[in-house]
Amino acid sequence: MKNKFVNTSNMARFMNAVTDLQNRGAGEACFMVVDGHPGLSKTTICHWWAIQNNAVFLRAKAEWTPRWMVRELLESLNVKPRHSFQDCFRQAVDALMARSNQAHIQGKTFAVIIDEIDHISRSEKCLETLRDFSDLLEIPFIFVGMQKVRHNISRFPQISSRIGQYVEFFPASRDDVYSLVKELCEVEVSDDLIEFLLEVSRGRIREVKEAIMAIERFGKRNDGVVTRKAMAGETLLNSRDNGQPIKVRAD
Repeated sequence: MKNKFVNTSNMARFMNAVTDLQNRGAGEACFMVVDGHPGLSKTTICHWWAIQNNAVFLRAKAEWTPRWMVRELLESLNVKPRHSFQDCFRQAVDALMARSNQAHIQGKTFAVIIDEIDHISRSEKCLETLRDFSDLLEIPFIFVGMQKVRHNISRFPQISSRIGQYVEFFPASRDDVYSLVKELCEVEVSDDLIEFLLEVSRGRIREVKEAIMAIERFGKRNDGVVTRKAMAGETLLNSRDNGQPIKVRAD
């Protein structure tokens, strides 16, 4: 499978939300929530965007405390944490401000992305620490998680009131799946097989990519365009619901 990034409708929603967040009226409303079911490329898209913009990308941990969180933030900024939490917090403020200013000079958008935010979406102490950073610096903090994140954060009005954008990721559209297959697959694939893939994957990007790998393996063993008829009886992907293989049907 080709190593390239494919723009999808979820990516477009994400980029539009980032732009709107940058153009917000209230400076303190600099939180953004990205949510949706597993397998829709939330992490992939946010991590790709972070790399393009030299942004910070962290993965929340189940046992995070404010101290642990800030120390990981400093490590991601290539800053050696000092001993006390107070000193670490000041270090983080200075480093984040420096990175934000550098990004502004380069014409980029700096942000802190925290994936798996579900782990701390009920932790008032961690969320309040992030609010302290955002109030002081007014830089975007992007929270990435599952669909319960909105409900969990709504328990803390001082946090939820600062969310300037919500972005829900949806299953890939027909155009998305066609683009993913055409741009990532290293063999030519017929439309009827792509339509079957769209049906059985339910637009889940993770499953689409799994199927592309299966199609490639088959196509490299056989000459010509890979069609639904040619792959009939072959395993395309595994069902997320029961773990059983999903085989290509002839019709």
